[in-house]
Amino acid sequence: MPEHREPQPQTRSKKTFYLLILVFVLPFLSAALLHLLDLKPSGKSYGHLVQPPQSLQIPALNNLQDQAFKPAQWQKIWSIVMIDNTNCAAPCQAQVHLLKQVHTSMNKEIKRVQRILLVPANVQAATYVELQKKYPGLIVLTVTDAEMVKFAQTFQQVTGSVYLVDPLGNLMMTYPEKFDPKGLRSDLTRLLKNSWAG
Repeated sequence: MPEHREPQPQTRSKKTFYLLILVFVLPFLSAALLHLLDLKPSGKSYGHLVQPPQSLQIPALNNLQDQAFKPAQWQKIWSIVMIDNTNCAAPCQAQVHLLKQVHTSMNKEIKRVQRILLVPANVQAATYVELQKKYPGLIVLTVTDAEMVKFAQTFQQVTGSVYLVDPLGNLMMTYPEKFDPKGLRSDLTRLLKNSWAG
C-alpha cells in the first residue's frame, strides 16, 4: 500500500497565494469585461451616469427673496437640479411640472429629495414667484457673481438637462430634456433604498 504523503508546505502556500489572487482580481476582470462588451447588469439606470461623479464646489446662493441658500442645504438630501435662462419658457415649465410629479410620487421618501432651479440674477423674478406658487417646494436660486456662474457651468459640462446631485455634493447622473419621469423615479427609488448618506 503506497504511503500517503502530506502536501509540502511550499505547495500549500502557492495554492493559497493563487487563490487569493483569483479572489481579488476576478471582480476587476469581470467589470472590465462588462465594460468592453458594453454589457449592463439587470439593474438598469434610465439616466446617464457621470463617471467618475463630479465633486461640486457649492457656493452660497440666494433665493428669490434674497435669502442665503447655504452649501449645507445641499447635504443629507438628494437634489434634482435644472438650469434656466429663458424666464422659464414652455420647455422649462414642462420639466418643472414633470419633476413635481416625480417628487410627489416619492410618497414617504419625499423629504429626502429637493427640486432646485438655477437662474441668472437678471431674470424676471415675478415669473418664478408664480412658478413657485404653482409648484410648491420648488427652490429657485439666483446666480450672480463669477463663482456662482462657474458653479452653474459645472453642470453644463456634461450632457443633460436635468441633473441629480447626491447628499455628498457629487453630480452623479443626468437626464435629457425629454426624460422619462417613470425612469427618473425608478432611479431615485433605487438610490434612496441603497443610500446611507441621505
